[in-house]
This record gives sequence, C-alpha cells and structure tokens, in this order.
Amino acid sequence: MKLHRPGASLLVAALLLPPAAASAAPPAPPQADTLSRTAGEMVAKGEKAWMQGKYDQCHAWFLAAWSIRPHRQIARNLAACELKVGRYRDAAEHLAFLMRPTPDGKPTPLSQEHRALLDEAMAKIAVVQIDAEPGTTVALDGKIVGQAPLPAPLYLEPGEHTLEGRSAAGAVEKHSTRFDAGTQRTIALQPRAEQAAPPPQAAPPPVALAPVAPAPPPDTRVRDGVVIGGLALGGAALAAGVVLAVVSNGKRGEANDARRSIAKDGGFNACNDPTFSRARCDALDDANSAERMTRNLAGVAFVTAGAALGGAALAYVLWPVGGPRAAASSRGVRIVPTVTAQSAGLTIGGAF
Repeated sequence: MKLHRPGASLLVAALLLPPAAASAAPPAPPQADTLSRTAGEMVAKGEKAWMQGKYDQCHAWFLAAWSIRPHRQIARNLAACELKVGRYRDAAEHLAFLMRPTPDGKPTPLSQEHRALLDEAMAKIAVVQIDAEPGTTVALDGKIVGQAPLPAPLYLEPGEHTLEGRSAAGAVEKHSTRFDAGTQRTIALQPRAEQAAPPPQAAPPPVALAPVAPAPPPDTRVRDGVVIGGLALGGAALAAGVVLAVVSNGKRGEANDARRSIAKDGGFNACNDPTFSRARCDALDDANSAERMTRNLAGVAFVTAGAALGGAALAYVLWPVGGPRAAASSRGVRIVPTVTAQSAGLTIGGAF
C-alpha cells in the first residue's frame, strides 16, 4: 500500500497493511503535534523499507523513531512491521498503546484493522492480567514491570515464566508456571507477611509493658518509579542503538559496493566527470549520508542507554529509603533523564 505523510515533519498517518486490507479504510487524519526532523526522516525511511518489502529495515527505522518519541501513529506502523518479522509480543504491546485513554480521559477503542492485527499477535503469545493490591510491585522473570494496578496486561512469549509480587512492607509472593500461546489468564499476587509465633515464656513478666508501635515501612515507590523509568529508557535506547548500528553497517556495505562499481567503470574520480552517470553518484551520496546518520544516531542511543541505566543505578543506591514517607519528602535524590535528537544526559539533584 502507499503510505501517506502530511508533511516532512508530520508522522505517517496510514496504517501499514497489505494492499487488500488498506483499501478497506481511509488513512487516519493527521495529528496536531509534530515530530522532530530526525524522527520524521526515520519515519520516511521506514515507509520506503515497507514499500520495498524490507521489513527488518522497516522495523529498525520505526523502532528508532519510537525511541526518540513514543507516538500513537509510530506505534501503529511499528506494530505492523513487528508482525512481519515475528515479534508478536512487541507488536501486541505497541497495539495496546493505541488503547490508552486520551489526555482528557476519553477511551480510544481500536479500529477494525488494528483489532485484526492485535488478534493476530495475541494468537502467538500469552496474555496475563495481574490481580494485586494497589502499590504492589510486580516483576516478570526477575525484572520489575511496574506497580499495581498495571496500565495494561502482560504479554508473554510462550513458555515458563515467574511472576512476583512484593508489597510495600516487603512481603513476597511468586508464581512459576507455563504459559501457552493463545491463552489468557488472571494471576493473583497477594503477598502476605508471615506471622512468627512468639517464643514460649516460663512465667509472665511482673509488669505489663505497653506495646511499642512498629516503625512505618520505608516508602520506595518514588525511587522504584525512577529506577523503572531509567531501566525502561535505557533498554529502549540500547535496543535502538543496536538496531541502528546494524543498519549503519548495512549502509556502509552498500556505499562500498557502489564506490567499487563506480571506480571499476569510470575510475576513482568518475563522479567529477559530467559525462558519467549522475544517478550512480547520487546513489553513492545517499548511501554515505544514510550510513553517517545511522552511525551518529546509534552513538546517541548508546550514550542515552548508558546515562539512563547509570541514573537508574544511582537512584537505586543513593535514594534514601530508611525513613517513613513524611521524612522522605524532605530529602532524596532527583534524577531526570534528558534526551533529544542531538544529545542525552541526566539531571541529578536533591539533598543527601
């Protein structure tokens, strides 16, 4: 199908579907917000790769644009590419992103085409709803995925998985089981602290002592949120860096092949000869430009990943969690990741 872009700075508005399916519905209307120039260029490259049937490259370009800014229309196109390359769990997560409420709280049901894509993805994975008390920290296979209530179900690859719930008081409950493709289940995670039996006493004490109130548990929700955010950003940036590095290597190979071909037919200075094929020289320039851009973006992604993961580690180590919630509000570390198309870093502040 032909992908529609309202402009160089606007995101592609059409859902990536085969021609027969795309003709059944008009493109989505353009959005009011715009993307950065770099993200817009990545979207255009993703369109071109889709039209050429190069779905691995299509996935790489849309994933790189998504890492710069998660956007509903990027999610649509990225999910379509992920289905083509067999990344069903990732496709389900990006399609679920489309069902999040709008900023004014209105629901956003999936269109018929997107629902068909989601059904295709869910037939290949397992879907798990988590039933847990609000504030319970949920982990999947040892990695924290968020705090209850989770905004969306968990999408799992078929196989053995371990789900863990940890209460604010430190109580833990685990479930390890096998999940089959195409199944949907609800797992209850209700961690309860074990009550230790008091030791036997030979005789009652002569004087009854007033019970001492236990100290309130430390409030780790803000710290955990920062750590989770840093890990998520670092993981996404690392994945984007790897993808961009692979694409950059491919573009370098294309440029080298074109350079050798030109040198063979017209010599090393063939492109300075006005009688030589301009199209071949332009193709060489395009390949060199694409290689430089993807190499630079890969570097930005790796720097972002290092900064985000390092920030998450600093937050986990330095964030004070020894006191109750009231004391935690007056001190602590504030770590804010800052990412743009040209740079990445962290802003760290607070009282120690």
